Amino acid sequence: MNRRIKRIELRLTEAEAQFIREKSKGYRSVSQYIRDAVTEFSDTDAKRRLELINELGKLYREYHNELFHLSANLNQVVKRANELAVAGLLSKSYLEKTVIPAVRGIEGTVSAIRSALLDVTKQATLLHRGK
Repeated sequence: MNRRIKRIELRLTEAEAQFIREKSKGYRSVSQYIRDAVTEFSDTDAKRRLELINELGKLYREYHNELFHLSANLNQVVKRANELAVAGLLSKSYLEKTVIPAVRGIEGTVSAIRSALLDVTKQATLLHRGK
């Protein structure tokens, strides 16, 4: 068995030291926690997985706002179309110029979201399989 006899000195603030002690509570020692953390950080696949998770989070945040606005707009269009239909005032040109383009725009955005999520999922699957 290899004995660990080499030491590396590291200067920390009290807050940094406390943070590391808290994080290492589930480990045999602070040293073991630091060795595991350095090993994991050096693992390029682990780094890529973390980057992928960050990309996915960014993607969700980006499209969350877009979907919110699209939903509000679609709601207004549908409400207005219903009001006009009830009043017998919904013409074919209104439907073609307003309702259908709005729905097509939403379909395009949903398709883009699905495509982007599919790409990220494929990348994550390949990383998970180790390819």
